[in-house]
Amino acid sequence: LVQSRVLTVQGADGRGHKLLIPWLDMFNHRASSPHRLAGRTDGMLRVLAGAPVGAGEQVEIVYGTSGTSNAEFLGHYGFLDPAAAAADEALLRAHPHARPLLKQTALADDEAVLAATEPGSHEALALGLRVALKRAMGGAAWGAGSGGGDSGGAGGTPIEKSRRVRKRRRLAV
Repeated sequence: LVQSRVLTVQGADGRGHKLLIPWLDMFNHRASSPHRLAGRTDGMLRVLAGAPVGAGEQVEIVYGTSGTSNAEFLGHYGFLDPAAAAADEALLRAHPHARPLLKQTALADDEAVLAATEPGSHEALALGLRVALKRAMGGAAWGAGSGGGDSGGAGGTPIEKSRRVRKRRRLAV
């Protein structure tokens, strides 16, 4: 839990320091958010609005970069992001030894087990990562034919549902 609330900020010494920063951890992640966190290298942390924000509107920021894989999202923040498919593909290219291990079970079988697993459970997150990596390995878009994407609606894959269960906090401005 602590790791999911920690932010690495560059200090005056040029090194990264892991800090707990009250209030900042209330911003949820959305890959397509126009808003962003700035100041991790200049000591002046701030959230910059990339679009107008109305009263009571939830403000989400982007965690990581376009190169942040689902393995990193899961390890650091405890959720999976459908928009991380390209980063998952890069992860698999960097670790080709993982491909034979992922091929030991069929994607359809893993999806069936995932669908029957309680959303938000550790098992669902582990299976969701395996499914995401298999989809990236096959070049298939995340959620193709299954309501993927980060639309924020009530539908979506079991992993998207578990993400909403785990990340229900809202920050109103």
